[in-house]
Amino acid sequence: MRRLLGITHLWRVFLACLLCVATPVLAQKEEGQRFEVLGDRLIFDSTVPVDGRELDIRYSDVEDMRDVLRRHPQITTLEINSTGGGHYPSVDLASLVIDFGLNTHVEDTCESSCVTVFLGGEKRTMARGGRLGFHQLSWTARAVEDYYNKNRDRRDWETPFEFAEWMYQDTQTETYTRINYMIARGVDPMFAVQTMRKPDVSMWFPYRSVLIAAGVLTE
Repeated sequence: MRRLLGITHLWRVFLACLLCVATPVLAQKEEGQRFEVLGDRLIFDSTVPVDGRELDIRYSDVEDMRDVLRRHPQITTLEINSTGGGHYPSVDLASLVIDFGLNTHVEDTCESSCVTVFLGGEKRTMARGGRLGFHQLSWTARAVEDYYNKNRDRRDWETPFEFAEWMYQDTQTETYTRINYMIARGVDPMFAVQTMRKPDVSMWFPYRSVLIAAGVLTE
């Protein structure tokens, strides 16, 4: 009887260990379902609608991601899925990635300003079938007109020509800042310049071999 009880106890211990090994790490949704903690990974899907609207990358994502990273110090990798969004919030997200020393990974797609966030990673990887999309800086005629009308008094633009002078200088500054950032993150300078050219299509999706050779992907 004593031997039988001993065997029963051993089976219980064995089953408990088996369950510990077999049970997957449960995902923990964070901040309006756009962030999900999965072990040492933070999954950020900016295509998830907020209040029924698809806003993509926005300023509130910066505060949300900072809070999640502070609450989960075990996170080492940001897995991002995004078709882009605000340029300046993306720059702020990239700063967080760099400051927390995260790796970055793309499972599906990362386009436009999302690439800025991705390049913040120390190690940068992409799943087979994933895509990284680049395009030059652009500003539609309607957006230019709206910006001028909203800001001409505050900036003392007496004529549209003064606005054009400012816009010409600002465009050069933004282009320099973007290229300089890419080079600082280990991207080949010639590739960085290529992302500024007007492509044959609206979005340029380089082959994996090109991304590795250019230093965009680290492996």
